[in-house]
Amino acid sequence: MKKLFRYLIIGIVAAIAFLVAIIAIFVAVFDANAYKDELSQLVQERTGRDLQFHGDVSLTIFPALGMKLGAMSFSNAEGFGAKPMVKVKEASISVDLASLIAFSPEIDQFVLRDLEINLVRNKAGVTNWDDLVPKAKPGDAGEAATAQTEKDSGDGGAIGISGAFGGLDLQNISLSWRDEQAGSEFLIRDLDIATGRIVPNEAFPLTLQLDANADGFDVRVDLKSDIEYLIAEQKLNLENMALALNEFNIGGRLQVSNFAKPVLGFDLESEKLDVDALLGTLPPSPEPATEADGEAVATGSSEDVRIALPMQTLRDLDIDGRLQIAWLKAQNLVMSDVDMIVKAKRGVISIDPLKLQTYEGLVDTRVSIDVRGELPRYQVSKTIRGVKIGKLMRDFAAIDTLNGTLNAEVSATTGGEWLSELKRQSNGKLKLEFVDGAINGFNIRQSIEAAKARLRGETPSAKETLKTDFSALSLTGVIENGVFRSDDLNLQAPALRVGGRGSADLNREFVDYLVNAKLVGSVEGQGSAGADELAGLAIPVRIKGPFAAPKIDVQLDEMLKAKADAEKAKLQAEIAAQKEALKQQLEAEKKALEEAQRRELEKRKEIEKTKLEQKKKEAEKKLLEKLLD
Repeated sequence: MKKLFRYLIIGIVAAIAFLVAIIAIFVAVFDANAYKDELSQLVQERTGRDLQFHGDVSLTIFPALGMKLGAMSFSNAEGFGAKPMVKVKEASISVDLASLIAFSPEIDQFVLRDLEINLVRNKAGVTNWDDLVPKAKPGDAGEAATAQTEKDSGDGGAIGISGAFGGLDLQNISLSWRDEQAGSEFLIRDLDIATGRIVPNEAFPLTLQLDANADGFDVRVDLKSDIEYLIAEQKLNLENMALALNEFNIGGRLQVSNFAKPVLGFDLESEKLDVDALLGTLPPSPEPATEADGEAVATGSSEDVRIALPMQTLRDLDIDGRLQIAWLKAQNLVMSDVDMIVKAKRGVISIDPLKLQTYEGLVDTRVSIDVRGELPRYQVSKTIRGVKIGKLMRDFAAIDTLNGTLNAEVSATTGGEWLSELKRQSNGKLKLEFVDGAINGFNIRQSIEAAKARLRGETPSAKETLKTDFSALSLTGVIENGVFRSDDLNLQAPALRVGGRGSADLNREFVDYLVNAKLVGSVEGQGSAGADELAGLAIPVRIKGPFAAPKIDVQLDEMLKAKADAEKAKLQAEIAAQKEALKQQLEAEKKALEEAQRRELEKRKEIEKTKLEQKKKEAEKKLLEKLLD
């Protein structure tokens, strides 16, 4: 037994020695540089491009058996300049010597240094790699479809890994993409990727760093995570993920499965995320409103906008995830406690719910996009409670037309891929309530005072306070084919009560609203200087014109007619009252006369009766006297 064990050890040592000797002889004899010219010539024959070696190709034996490539470059396509399409300073891959000795070869780290890739699409739509892609032949479509079917079946989509892999060590990689046709450019630079030892179905650490720049968007990405790739399940898990975008951090987990048609799940959170800072978005600047004729027809934007969605990509989405952000800034709006759940399945993408706090209030939103048809369909419902609308509008669009606390309920549907279509197909309901606010830009009471002055032939007061304060403002209505209609405007303001009805056409960006204002007193701050002879009258005010600058017209003729009608009605009421009083007086006198006549008649009847009784008694007396005689 001891001899057997001794011989076994001797055999193993001899095998190792023989293997090392073979490797040493191979390294000593093999000259990889002798094949550089042949390889360059082969690439030239196959692609028409130049593959140039600017350094040596060498083999290593310790501590790992491998190959190391020096600097190389791969020329660009004809017409795309002299800059190489691909160049690299150093690349190497090796086999772990211990695993080789154990007759179970294991690839060690793959090392790459200073890789530069330059991709271009010219103005004709041709890319600098089109000549490298085999041209499809007639009849290949069926084979391609069969291959795609096999891929979608599941097995073809898996990335197989057999045995362990030492990992990746990639440093200083850059990728540039210039699209001359679209006028855009994208650049990734300083890309570093490092992993630990990779074993199938086991987690391994990953770190990734890069700088990305695209059309003014500049971001530094720093990712650390534990990666787990489950081959049989076709599932990639990122646990304990820490993603930094510049100075903003996002953490949590992310899962991808079924790589042929990926299924994405995530649960992410962030303490602070400033989207504007990441995208380099500037805050909105106010634009002065221009005067416009209220009678003119506004056509809205002269140029339509297309919102083209990647329909097939959206149909293939399978997502179930949650994102929570403690503090968020986007489009200059500040939000907190953002909590959203995103789902996508069989062509329906939803954000339900999206809850957040903003400008001292709460917002609860549901959004759905249906891409199962030829054109996308959108559905939105929103509930707003206690939002300070003035600060929100100033931050979002640098406009100051409305202040107050907003409560609102909105539900709407629309569809299409052009902005004009989305407006035209808008349908839904709207309910707005504002408390303790002001409408800036016009003063209804002051407009009425100016109209009164002109009516009297006087010059309107030069004092202008273009603001209408209110204690309450409410409005409900419906949206039909892009036109909002409402008939229950109710504004409660100092010395003023306003109701109205009308429409706002989203298609033409045009408003046509008739307001009935009633003066209920006099308040200096609202443009009134004394007791008002028009108090209590419904004074029509027409608000008509483009959204940006509607014209406010206090209709003098209507006001005069209303005043005349009110005075006529008052006079008619007085005459009617006098007639009624006279009628009642005549009826009372008639009744009194009739009563007096009745009493006089009764009195006469009573006298006649008394006389008759007296005569009767005298006759009876005479008759009695005759009988006694």
